[in-house]
Amino acid sequence: MIRIERGSEVSPGIWEYRIPSLSLSGRSRQPLLDACRQIRRMGGDPNERAGVFRDDRSEPDIFCPVWAGAEVTVSDPPAGGGCKFAKFQEFTGINNS
Repeated sequence: MIRIERGSEVSPGIWEYRIPSLSLSGRSRQPLLDACRQIRRMGGDPNERAGVFRDDRSEPDIFCPVWAGAEVTVSDPPAGGGCKFAKFQEFTGINNS
């Protein structure tokens, strides 16, 4: 399993994370999913599991295969109705049309 270490909360709902084995790090509201996208972009094994660990714990709080985490995001509609998983779409820039 690829170990994603969750760090401190740097602003409300945004957490630092790092992946020591791959020398990757970031900040995210969704550390597991964003880490999976980083792992996939760098050519990591999409079938390997990735998990978020706190402190020195030996069991992850949450985990999934890299391919599954890389393909989804958490959607929180502004009108309410609760959160759900949605297909992740890469940001391509602002459309000025």
